[in-house]
Amino acid sequence: MKQLMWDNIKLSEIRKQAKESLKFKDFNASSKTKTYWLYLYLLPILFSLILLFLGLFIEKEIASYFITSISIFAGLFFSLLFIITDKYNAKKDKLNELIKQDDDEVRNYLKRYKNFSIFLISQVSFIIILSIRLILLLSIVYFYPQFPQFECVVWMYAKLAGKYILNGAIYYFIMQFVVFLLVILSNMYVMLLEDISFEKDKS
Repeated sequence: MKQLMWDNIKLSEIRKQAKESLKFKDFNASSKTKTYWLYLYLLPILFSLILLFLGLFIEKEIASYFITSISIFAGLFFSLLFIITDKYNAKKDKLNELIKQDDDEVRNYLKRYKNFSIFLISQVSFIIILSIRLILLLSIVYFYPQFPQFECVVWMYAKLAGKYILNGAIYYFIMQFVVFLLVILSNMYVMLLEDISFEKDKS
């Protein structure tokens, strides 16, 4: 099976790294937490089950709005990947002289910033994958009325089961998308404030 996998596509690696990044607290590679799985798995499952229990299903018009919104987010996240890399390299070059002077504060700050950049790249890459998944699933909802329809009992039950599975998967990935979005926002908020504070102390 592994021989059939294309090495240029690193989807499983991106997913693994993104989920691993949620285990660490404050960009500290030696400080881990186990509560992340509640937000990454349990919350999306509960969210999906509640909406399905309430009989809330995504229609063609809503799917169109979701596809447009998620596509915009995906484009913004692609841009963010390049910004993160450029900013880290610029930061490293700027602080290079202070590092040579064995400034522990600068060294620790740059280490945290490096971890922040690595985690953020993993999380942003994964959220782009989630965006692609959602766009594909929502496209099925959008184009479903054009699919061939059959008048038989088996098809009726298969259609109903497919409707629940498809909408359940969409709700699940939407909640994971929101969780990662909030994590990215929180991490950027913490690091930007620390960045401002550090620049202020060193000026």
